[in-house]
Parts: sequence; structure tokens; C-alpha cells
Amino acid sequence: MLNVNCTSKKLKGFTLIEVMVVVVLIGIIASSIQFNFFGERPEDVLKKSSHQFAAIFETAADYGLLNNIELGLVVNEDNYQFLGYDGVKWSEIADQDWLTAGQLPPQVEMSLQLDDLPIEEPLLFDSSVIQEQDENDFSTRNKDEKEKKIIPQVYILSGGDITPFSLTFSYNEEASLINDVEDLAYRVSGLYSIPLTIEGPTLDDE
Repeated sequence: MLNVNCTSKKLKGFTLIEVMVVVVLIGIIASSIQFNFFGERPEDVLKKSSHQFAAIFETAADYGLLNNIELGLVVNEDNYQFLGYDGVKWSEIADQDWLTAGQLPPQVEMSLQLDDLPIEEPLLFDSSVIQEQDENDFSTRNKDEKEKKIIPQVYILSGGDITPFSLTFSYNEEASLINDVEDLAYRVSGLYSIPLTIEGPTLDDE
């Protein structure tokens, strides 16, 4: 007769450090995906770009939640970057290269839309503190040497909330004229929390 004593065995759960290591590894893997344009359809390139961004964004949200830090997303035309907030200013997160600038493939561009943000900037930082810091910096450095502040367009709060946004991936004007891909686009949207939603390769409202 088989006697299985389930109560004699204790299940070992994951520690916080182990979970954090897994989150960082996922971020590194997502950010290191390489794009291969040979033999790929134009819509596949946009699909990879949008899905890679969504994967990194969601991993960043998990990272901020586990480390209890506020993160911000800065979007440029052909790259994006995640920054951390230290209570005074936004800056790059040390030793987390996967959160630094993500470069888009050539001829692909992004367009960011922000609607009905649920929070205002003063809730994240005290502008008077920043102004006082600027005055102190000015007394020790020339005006031309002052650091340029970077303010994110999208916030990822430590509690897991995010500010609503949609980010559209499409081909730039030059690529659209040459390859007839102006109708192709992928949109990544976030509404207060993850997971993000992805639409494409064509958008009905455009």
C-alpha cells in the first residue's frame, strides 16, 4: 500500500530577491531582442517593435512595484527610456541597463498620445524643492553647465498604477513613400494598470 504523507513536506516559496532577479532577467531578455529585416514583412517589424516595448514596460512596472520606486517613461521619436524618481529629480536607474534607451529599428517612429491623466505632477514631486536645488546649483556652476531636467510623459507608480497613454508604432514618411506602408501601424495602450493592450497591423480609427 502506497503511503504518501503530504503534510511532511513543506513547499518552498520564492523569496523577494529571487523574484527580483527573474524580473530583471526578463527585462534584459526583452530589451536585447534583435531585429532581422531580411525576409520579414513590413508589419512584422512593427509588431516586434510594439511587443518588445510592451514587454519592457510591463517588466518595468513589476520592477517598480517590487522595489517601491516611481518610474517614468520618456518617449522620443525613435527611442524611449525609463527613469527613476529619487524624491527630487528623475534620473537613470543604476545597474539596470535594460531600462535605458530602447532604440527603434530604422525607418520606424513612435507617436505618443496622452488623455485624461489621473494624476498631476505635484503629486509626484515638490516643485519648490526642485527650484531650491536649481538656485543652489546656479551658485556653483555656470548657467550653460546646468543639467537639463527630464520630465517623463508617462508615470509608473510604485503601487502599480500607470497614467493612461497610447503609443503608436508606424513607418516614417520616407519609408511610407518608398514601400507603400503608410496604412500599417501598431498601437500599445495602457489604462491605469498593466497588462497593456496591443492593436494592429492596421488601426480602424486612423
